[in-house]
Amino acid sequence: MRAYPKTLLSALLAAAALAGLAPEASAQPYQPGGYYYTPPSYYAPPPPRRWGMRPRNDAYSRPHVYVGAAGVGVAVLDQTGPNAFLDHGGGFELFVGVRFGRLVGLEVNWQPTFHNNQFNAFGEVVNTLGLQAITADLKLFLAPGFVQPYVTIGGGAYILGDRFSAIAEGPGWEVGGGVDFWIGPYFSLGLKAQYRGVALISYDLNSDNTYVSLFTGSLNAQVHF
Repeated sequence: MRAYPKTLLSALLAAAALAGLAPEASAQPYQPGGYYYTPPSYYAPPPPRRWGMRPRNDAYSRPHVYVGAAGVGVAVLDQTGPNAFLDHGGGFELFVGVRFGRLVGLEVNWQPTFHNNQFNAFGEVVNTLGLQAITADLKLFLAPGFVQPYVTIGGGAYILGDRFSAIAEGPGWEVGGGVDFWIGPYFSLGLKAQYRGVALISYDLNSDNTYVSLFTGSLNAQVHF
């Protein structure tokens, strides 16, 4: 009976020794996101993002192809030559473009506009002058995000004609800018304004040449693939 207390004491001492050798609890305190370096272990916060850096998931500046259509108004600013033949007008524009990345795009446009409508006694249009522009524009985007301003510069060919035939042709150039408002990653609305200089060769019966200065403004809708 006397050995029982001594045996119980030995068992308690052995349990205490084993508890002292057991590893510490594996629970760790919460650590915020960042970088951890070992050894030794310490925390470093993530580097701050510089102003103007584009997020990697910016769907509005991705490389892609897009198509669009626009309504166009045309104001005639000036025209040289003996006959001032072209009045203000309007029309439409169809275009296809390629966005190469964050800053640069290329756009090909077909823009027919209609001027100098002539009416008969019943108010029906009997003749119209049409000015067709087939151009290519370089687009330089100024900011990322869902509102994207840009500038454009380009050139192309212009054809003046009536309902029956072409009257004159010549080269032209344009410069301007606009802004696109994205409505999700696949659709956008935009505004664009451009100055256009057009040289038309042999535009009248005397084979005179003319240089026409135009201002065009448009409202467009685009689908992005």
